[in-house]
Amino acid sequence: MERLLTFLGCVAMALTPAHVHAAGLTLTAAGVADGFTLTTFVSGYNAQYGPLAQGIAPNGNVITGSLLGLLVYVFPDVDNQTLADAVHTVPYTAQTGNPNMAMTTAGGQVYGAQAFGGTYEHFASDGTFTPIPNLQAAGLTNNLGMWGDPVNGHIIAASNRGLVDIDPIAGTFRVINASLFPDGVTVSPDGSTVYVANSGTVQSYNITTGALIQTFFTGHGPDGTGVISGGLFDGDVVVNNNDGTVGLLDPTRSSGDPSQFVIIASGGTRGDFVSPDTSNGSLFLSQNEQVARLSCGPGCVIGGPPSAPEPASYTMLVIGLIAFAAQRLRSRRV
Repeated sequence: MERLLTFLGCVAMALTPAHVHAAGLTLTAAGVADGFTLTTFVSGYNAQYGPLAQGIAPNGNVITGSLLGLLVYVFPDVDNQTLADAVHTVPYTAQTGNPNMAMTTAGGQVYGAQAFGGTYEHFASDGTFTPIPNLQAAGLTNNLGMWGDPVNGHIIAASNRGLVDIDPIAGTFRVINASLFPDGVTVSPDGSTVYVANSGTVQSYNITTGALIQTFFTGHGPDGTGVISGGLFDGDVVVNNNDGTVGLLDPTRSSGDPSQFVIIASGGTRGDFVSPDTSNGSLFLSQNEQVARLSCGPGCVIGGPPSAPEPASYTMLVIGLIAFAAQRLRSRRV
């Protein structure tokens, strides 16, 4: 029944074009049936990779960057914007050959670094930034993807030392896997598993030991990844692909199962990193010319901490507790 209600609800939403597509990137029939919605967050980029990633500032604004413009942009967290809607722009100097900013939200703060060798930075709400203390002196620089651990506020990053766990407050780091240099990175809501895009596959690793758990051969050039928490697809991984598609990976299904990896959006340009909007549970999808926004419905967040129980869940819990207490009273009176 829950799946049926979800399907009927998403069909109704599909009648409104703004919920079905973001420029060329469009939900497939499977994406609509699964209850996803897709909108445009910011359009108007003109670069090889567009903006790589985003972070949510403490004041709720969205911080992102651009490759060719060498600008950090700060936008309100609303859809259907262009670059002219930025409330702040902050210029920066290229440190690397690919000076686009990878970014993440960790512990309610925004951090980022230029790709392939950039310094790890802390971003203020107006887009200005300062290096995270001690990391530069320790010789740690960014490689590609990074993600905020929802449990402890650390940064899980693909660095020049391999996959690392960074404590941005202390300015210290721990090497998770010294031989792993992946692309997109995401962390499971319980902080136990890191999913990465690596050599054309999606892989899962134990975040404590760095041991490989599983490799998924999904095709389509996987890049950014984000784990779903709550709802019908709890534990599934959204994958932004270089071929302009977006897939949904169910890591509990075996290889060869057609339901293990399903394309939920297609028609995009070049998918790259993804970033969680920790304000509302949606997921930013980077494309060449825009940032799209993917949402997964009530009781569900993508890439962030587990969603809070819906009001109905609280009601059922209270009713259950009252019934339990009444039963105990009756038992004592017998």
